[in-house]
Amino acid sequence: MRKFLWVVAVGTLVFAMAVPAMALEFKFGAEYRVRFYSGVNILAPGNFVDTAGSNPRGAQIRIRPLFNVTDDNGNIQGLLRLEIGDIEFGNGGGAAGVTNAGSAAGVSQGGARVGNGAGGGAGNDGVNVETKWAWIDAAFPFGVPLRVRAGLQPWFLPKGLIIDDDTVGVRLYGTTKPVSYDVAWYRVSGGPATATPPAGAAGPTVTSNAFDNNYDFYQFKVDVAIAPFINPGIYYIYGRNAATGATAGGGISADSNYFGFTATGKVGIVSYDFDFVYGVAECGPAGTFPSAAACGAGTGVDVKGFAIDGGVHAAVGPVMLNLVGSLGTGDKRDGGDSEAFPTILPSWNGPGGLFHLIGSGGPFDAVEFTQDSPTNLWTIGFTADYRPVKQLLTTAGIAYAGFHKKNGNCAVVTVPATACAGPSYASEVGESGPGLELFLRADWDVWTGFKVQGMMGWLFPPNGETAQEYILQLLYNF
Repeated sequence: MRKFLWVVAVGTLVFAMAVPAMALEFKFGAEYRVRFYSGVNILAPGNFVDTAGSNPRGAQIRIRPLFNVTDDNGNIQGLLRLEIGDIEFGNGGGAAGVTNAGSAAGVSQGGARVGNGAGGGAGNDGVNVETKWAWIDAAFPFGVPLRVRAGLQPWFLPKGLIIDDDTVGVRLYGTTKPVSYDVAWYRVSGGPATATPPAGAAGPTVTSNAFDNNYDFYQFKVDVAIAPFINPGIYYIYGRNAATGATAGGGISADSNYFGFTATGKVGIVSYDFDFVYGVAECGPAGTFPSAAACGAGTGVDVKGFAIDGGVHAAVGPVMLNLVGSLGTGDKRDGGDSEAFPTILPSWNGPGGLFHLIGSGGPFDAVEFTQDSPTNLWTIGFTADYRPVKQLLTTAGIAYAGFHKKNGNCAVVTVPATACAGPSYASEVGESGPGLELFLRADWDVWTGFKVQGMMGWLFPPNGETAQEYILQLLYNF
């Protein structure tokens, strides 16, 4: 027995020496953002009105911790990104007040702790930690140039025209020069809720896994780095919506299809970008056009249209000049299918992704008051970036946004009445568009990873009151 154990011990030692030890690398990073904001005449989306309550202002903090574990050769990765915020200063409070407080009683909001904006009142306690990303990312074995990422992850397509958000699913991607490829499945809904969380409480939306009543998207994407002057790409997305209007045993199955083309390149001091997307969504992206009842009965209509966004950029001495524009189709409101450009979960920041009031708002999105997609807009814009010193970047921009179709403004009442797919601007009925944006921005790199950012912008609509935004941000990334 001793000899046997000795042989086993020696064999184990030899095997351990022959197999290289696997080391793990742990990284921690985070983004800290404190934002002070003030808005004027931006009470409701598209309604530029000067009325009580139309001037939101306040301060927020948002923290996004990032935890990343990989093996020493990068074959396997586990990532977790959390989010705390946006916590409004003064919102929410501690778990309880103070005893025998006298005149101090009632200062704290007490038990108002639930929600992603809670925890900013006296006491600072809040149930506000959210999961943003959580995934496993692994390389395929045997040298196959492919990786698989499964879990909660970002989903982005160029300029956020149709999608720029977080979702859950499985993505396979890789590169074999000069081609990059991407195949993915994302589930954005598990079907209708089968139970409701208690009022005022945070909890999951409970759905049934016993029926095929999900909303799924399947994506195929290819990019080719041909040469510096031309880098094209194409993508296709198929959506299957069996969730909207579904009964316990499953409901409608409405399909959607998106075809996209993108290209970038550079010649000398001039670079360009171009994006085109065409989409068709049965009963609209939400499966409710012109109504959930119509779609459930199989009498819904399609929402189909296209969007274009492009820009030309030139470095002239210390200044970068950017000329950009976009076009998104709008609904004719003629009683048939809608011609509005459909989207999934967009976050389009104006033409070229360079603006702050037209579109989703970019990094200064405290209050969104126009629209997240280019639907029913044509735009043209110009920005200039100037860096007087290495640590300071200044930007000025001007852009005009007009309606592609006046009736595509869903605030317009047609005779006979027709359903409308697209954005709504009550103050601009009969007008040419949302109007003219003018903004000034500065980014100052104070320390490594730490910026002080400021932006002030104005939107001059043809009819409503001038909308204004003033923002100061402290941003620390590491």
